[in-house]
Amino acid sequence: MKFKQVFLFCLGCSFFAGASDTTNILFIGNSFTGNNDMPGIFQKISRAKQKIVHVEKSWKGGASLRDQTSRPELFQSIKKGNWDVVVVQGWSKEFVQKQAYIDSVTLPYARQILDTIRTYNPCAKILFYETWGYRDGSDMDSVMLSYEQMSDTIIKGYALMNSIFKHPVVPVGRTWLSFRQKYPDVNLYDTDLYHPSKLGSYLAACTFYTCIFHESPVGASTKTISYADAKLIQTHCEQTVLPALKANGFTSDYFNIATETDEKGRYKLKAEAHYGEDSKITWVLAKDKIFKGSALEYYYAAPGSYKVRLKVESPCGTRWFAQKITFKASPKIKN
Repeated sequence: MKFKQVFLFCLGCSFFAGASDTTNILFIGNSFTGNNDMPGIFQKISRAKQKIVHVEKSWKGGASLRDQTSRPELFQSIKKGNWDVVVVQGWSKEFVQKQAYIDSVTLPYARQILDTIRTYNPCAKILFYETWGYRDGSDMDSVMLSYEQMSDTIIKGYALMNSIFKHPVVPVGRTWLSFRQKYPDVNLYDTDLYHPSKLGSYLAACTFYTCIFHESPVGASTKTISYADAKLIQTHCEQTVLPALKANGFTSDYFNIATETDEKGRYKLKAEAHYGEDSKITWVLAKDKIFKGSALEYYYAAPGSYKVRLKVESPCGTRWFAQKITFKASPKIKN
């Protein structure tokens, strides 16, 4: 009997609050974040897949990480606190520079932003937004780089960020590269040949959805782009991003719930929590049904709707998660 999978990634939520299962996400970046409202597209995809999310963005066109640190409004957004996920995107040409530039200009300002995020949002998961190469490439020290060379340079730049700061990289640039290789006739670029078209922003949003929720975006129905284009991009993310989550560092800070009515007509819950080794996990199914441990199997006595609650205690604080599950009445079993 197959399980019906219900995935939830909801950092920092409390079921005591009004929006107990809301995931709060802040996107920091430039026009590669802001154009076409990519975070808004991500939110639509998430809601179409039954996720409850609150998304905000703080962006400025053309801004590098150094430029971002001169924006008071950025730090105001970070200091609001209660962010469960914070996405950080640098200028694409930030990494198409000599190492001396990266060491003296990029990394110190990245550290300033990251330190502020951690100070005001100690439980937040920080993600780097790996961008893509311009359609026809770009110059580097008066040497012209092809699209593939520019892409490779950006990918290596974010790999460097990951190696230094230990935050996962959302591989939008690599997803863009493999999609462009597979579907060369589908245009991901705006007319300037470096900003994203709406299709490009949709691809970025699907990549974020896959990484944050550990789930395929296939089946999300929105009016952002055509059904055929959406399905093509969703499927590509399912085939390329989903299998590589572990390799890209997305190994924790999520849980999943599976429900099954088995061959005996029993209503079975199977749940797993994936958090750090220093986290204490508690499942609360009712006042008198409390279980410890990262994995749980439980049989309900009757069909109906139930709330599964998860308590995660870690050095950064205590977080509560909640998910509703429903069992339909099973058919009568013949003797």
